Amino acid sequence: MLIVGAGAVGASVALHAARSGLQVLVVEKEAAPALHQSGRNSGVCHAGYNLKPGTQKAQFCVEGSRRLREWCATRGVPLEVGGILVVATRESELPTLYELKRRSEENGVRADLVGEGEIRSLEPHSTGLAALHAPEGASFDTEAFVRSVLEEAQSHGAVVQYGVEVHALIDGSDCARARTDRGAIEAGVAVNCAGLQADRVAGAVADDVRVIPFRGFYAELVPGREHLVRSHVYRAPDMAWPFLGVHASRRTDGRVLLGPGAMLAPGRESYGLLGIHAEDMAATLSWPGFRKLLRDRRFRRMAVSEVRKNFQLREIWKEAVELIPDLRPADLARSFAGNRAQLVRLDGTLVDDFLVRETKHCVHILNAVSPGLTGSLPFGEWVWQRAADLANGASRSGQGLGDRAGDDIFPDSRTATRERSGSAGKTERGETGPAGSLDEVR
Repeated sequence: MLIVGAGAVGASVALHAARSGLQVLVVEKEAAPALHQSGRNSGVCHAGYNLKPGTQKAQFCVEGSRRLREWCATRGVPLEVGGILVVATRESELPTLYELKRRSEENGVRADLVGEGEIRSLEPHSTGLAALHAPEGASFDTEAFVRSVLEEAQSHGAVVQYGVEVHALIDGSDCARARTDRGAIEAGVAVNCAGLQADRVAGAVADDVRVIPFRGFYAELVPGREHLVRSHVYRAPDMAWPFLGVHASRRTDGRVLLGPGAMLAPGRESYGLLGIHAEDMAATLSWPGFRKLLRDRRFRRMAVSEVRKNFQLREIWKEAVELIPDLRPADLARSFAGNRAQLVRLDGTLVDDFLVRETKHCVHILNAVSPGLTGSLPFGEWVWQRAADLANGASRSGQGLGDRAGDDIFPDSRTATRERSGSAGKTERGETGPAGSLDEVR
């Protein structure tokens, strides 16, 4: 089995595959694991109270949260379980708390509605009309977690090679082939865990969706002011969007992050405001789905607000001070940024659940949207099982989906697009399936 990408999901797939006895090769274009989405984030282990019941990400997050906390506790990965407090600061936000409480109950997540006095007992410097408290929310060292999962995979025989960039995965008659910057690699089955580059590695299998990178910029509290936040304080979110808004999060190293803002990134892997990647920007701006998204007045209004947060610390402070009244503008310093791989459809809608597609010899993880890191252990196990079915030649009538090309394999997901495969790598809409041919990589 070939796995492209050494982030949290790639590491998890490798671990479960290696434990099963499969020969596993992980290739990563960077010099170390978890240098992009899996490492550049707030380090929150989400509880799953806010996710739409019945979705794949709700199921994987709830199970993943439990397994991640257990993993960290038993393997020495830094972990602090301090809970998450979601605060309503105005009357109009109270219905959101009630909806979050309903979702938490349906998802089987511990969460309690608390009043103003209880808010103060949990977070002495916070205030609000009411809040939802999820005691299982936690902080963990994300990079150390991914490294530990990879090391466990390696202890079972997996091989990890860094500095290998995969440009495309291609279906052959009897194997998968990866076109890389260091030649071709053949495998019985390949798994695309390329994150921000997943749609490009997938080729025409992903021709109806595109990764649009959103830059999440964080501020942090200056030394001596970290006491203002004990654990995690979130504002009641706008449920229309998958972004959680400004929140305060204490990391395992004691730093307290505020943010993020979520503006369009100048490149998929560009983390500075001036690091414009011309090819990435052209791909974003030319995508019909992105142009349709821009027509949404609510999105444009949100985008303007988020851009301000990326440029002005005071804009982050304006939102955070409603949660933490003792916060002063001088308490904030600029910290770091991370990019979110937001998948957008041709019609301009955001893909808000996991999206995975299979071809004859490949599994493509096109969307492992947040909280994909929290859910990475059970999700990686699920992906390994699908890939193992392909490697074993399982038929559609059995456990696997090996006779399908370019099909979504979350048939019950509310975001599935349901493309059934025809012959010779064609979908029913007549779109080309796997990109390229074997001749291209010889």
